[in-house]
Amino acid sequence: MQTETFKYTSYLFQPELGLLTLNYAVDDKYSFSEKIFFPKPFRSLNQIELKALDRVFRALHIAAGISYYKAFLSPKMEILTEPLNHNEVIFFNDFYIKGLGEFSFRNDVSIKPNFTPIAKYSYPETIELPKKILLPVGGGKDSSVVTEILKNAGYKPVLFSVGNPRPIKDCMKVANLETLIVKREISPLLLKLNEENNILNGHVPVTGILSFIMVAAALLYGFSDIIMANERSANVGNVKKNKLIVNHQWSKSLEFETSFRNFIAQNLFIGLEYFSLLRGMSELAIAKKFASLKQYHTVFTSCNHAFKIDETKRIDRWCCLCDKCRFVFLALAPFLSKNEMIKIFGTNLLAEPSQERGYKELLGLSAYKPFECVGEIKESAAALSLLASEKDWKDEYIVQKLFPEVFKKYGDCQNFIREAFSKSNKHNIPTEFLSAVDRA
Repeated sequence: MQTETFKYTSYLFQPELGLLTLNYAVDDKYSFSEKIFFPKPFRSLNQIELKALDRVFRALHIAAGISYYKAFLSPKMEILTEPLNHNEVIFFNDFYIKGLGEFSFRNDVSIKPNFTPIAKYSYPETIELPKKILLPVGGGKDSSVVTEILKNAGYKPVLFSVGNPRPIKDCMKVANLETLIVKREISPLLLKLNEENNILNGHVPVTGILSFIMVAAALLYGFSDIIMANERSANVGNVKKNKLIVNHQWSKSLEFETSFRNFIAQNLFIGLEYFSLLRGMSELAIAKKFASLKQYHTVFTSCNHAFKIDETKRIDRWCCLCDKCRFVFLALAPFLSKNEMIKIFGTNLLAEPSQERGYKELLGLSAYKPFECVGEIKESAAALSLLASEKDWKDEYIVQKLFPEVFKKYGDCQNFIREAFSKSNKHNIPTEFLSAVDRA
């Protein structure tokens, strides 16, 4: 659809309602309003904190706008609120280009944001926040592992989510900690246009958008640390396009994490930590840890079909047909019995010939790593190699069929296995929390 200008028209926070409204427009054709509800009560904020909160909402307005901008890719952008400075333009150009990398690849379009630096740079204030941890819960294995690591180290994080699908709700119940649930409503008009296939659609950097929402929550409720559950495999891209690495998990990567940390301290306020506790660990190492957390096995879900925006289209647990289901099954299987795995998934994915094509992609035997939150190809190869020597799994169809191909391409994978169970020192974890990770 040909359009000329995408407009960031306004944002408004109504504290008496706990409602943040983000408004956008495309030429004179469409107007969009996104709503974010923060539950009351809030803590009392001083003038410096209120000013910082407005900075956060202003940045969130630009970040969340990516969902609407990508639908039209208008050649011109117009910010009708306070303009951006040079520092902010660098960040948001990166956010849009890399955050829409997969979208660009799949739709065969170029992403050319033209944010213009107009405002002068102003130094942010230092804010002393209450010493509390905000921990986003996704309903899967990773955030469950972080929850238990922190609990075992004597911390009591507040569990956070935007929306409350069944897996998140159930994992929070098992964790038995205080919770904070924020609600986000995408513009109904955008959803309608997506259904009608009138506009471009595809992946956006959701974790990046949610991270801005969490920074707002840190101010509104008082949190000194936002602790993520993103592992090191999120750093690895899927494919290359025009010299740019396309990474489905870019806003979960160390690159984004470091950039976002700098953005907070340089443009919003000083005094907040944002980092992933699992950054030095592989998916396989996390799966091994999660295998011992039996209390979560019947409630967690990683399948995206359980988290669809349209609640009427959500499934309860696992579809057992997608790359996410296939990978989580493969990663967990070396550490659990066949009966335990079938109890979790309802079926044995490694026994099904119909899963072969998907597993070949995960193993790097065809195409490229799937556009999903899955581990590195060498992690999948390491997991299959472990299964090939397990009495419970070595005779399954997928193991029998694909291990010879894996061996031919990668050898015995012992180097992959060693790497999977070693920790990387590339992370942003503060010294205070390193001992908790080391004991995990």
